[in-house]
Amino acid sequence: MSLDSTTRERIETLLKDHRVVLFMKGDRQQPMCGFSASATNTLNELLPDYHTVNVLEDPEIREGIKLYGEWPTIPQLYVGGELVGGADIISQMYGSGELHTLFGVAAPDRTPPEITITDAAAEAIRQGTSNAQGVALHLEIGPDHSAGFQLAPAGAHDIVAHANGLDVHFDPASAQRARGIVIDWVSTVQGEGLSLTFPGTK
Repeated sequence: MSLDSTTRERIETLLKDHRVVLFMKGDRQQPMCGFSASATNTLNELLPDYHTVNVLEDPEIREGIKLYGEWPTIPQLYVGGELVGGADIISQMYGSGELHTLFGVAAPDRTPPEITITDAAAEAIRQGTSNAQGVALHLEIGPDHSAGFQLAPAGAHDIVAHANGLDVHFDPASAQRARGIVIDWVSTVQGEGLSLTFPGTK
């Protein structure tokens, strides 16, 4: 299948008119898939403004961009007319500081945050990860202090904090937001789970 000339011209016009273009599902305010959300979350950390193209509203562009860059998945980030990659590559380049360099932004502070893990939380984490081989505990903290833990392989550019005999892996933005947090194990009406308390909040 080849890319028709009309669609190619539309894509090239978009890339000419905007230095940074993210072809994605949904838009910056409302991503419509997890990978697109991951990409916009990362770009939002670094850029006040960039152009997004919602491929769900444009079938020609949705199929055409895959042919144009010979890249089979969405989202796709283009900078200066060049394909950078998809969500995983965007995340890796953000962690390594390559994305900062690409956008002319100051490199991230890689100082591991000072965090506290209570004994109850440490015990729960050890029990929960006892059979998990080859993975690390990651904590992602959004701009609104929403937080999510996940077990995933350690990344070469993770920022790692040590507390109560445990390692917690962060991306650069989450590491900044994690400074001074307390990770505890709590029982609520909804059940038991890990909770985060940020400095200055109760």
